[in-house]
Amino acid sequence: MSDVEVWTVAIGNLPIPPFIPRKTKKAIQFIKEQDGFIGFYPVYPKGTLCLFKTENDAKGARNMMRFKGIQVGDNICKAYMPKEDYDRFTR
Repeated sequence: MSDVEVWTVAIGNLPIPPFIPRKTKKAIQFIKEQDGFIGFYPVYPKGTLCLFKTENDAKGARNMMRFKGIQVGDNICKAYMPKEDYDRFTR
């Protein structure tokens, strides 16, 4: 089985449901609507990675998140995920 290249944008830790403040729910929904969004990958306690299909998708999403006031990291990083997971999340 092969891995697929994805791109990451770091954000803070997401709260555990069902205790998610309304402002955070709106931020999560906004992130999920960005082009190329694949999913979230928690890296507790350091934060959460938002996964995107392409580097340009990740850069665009990071810029839009900043514009909306969502705190994001400066780096866009390459990562790899199993192809079967990628196919399942990108349907």
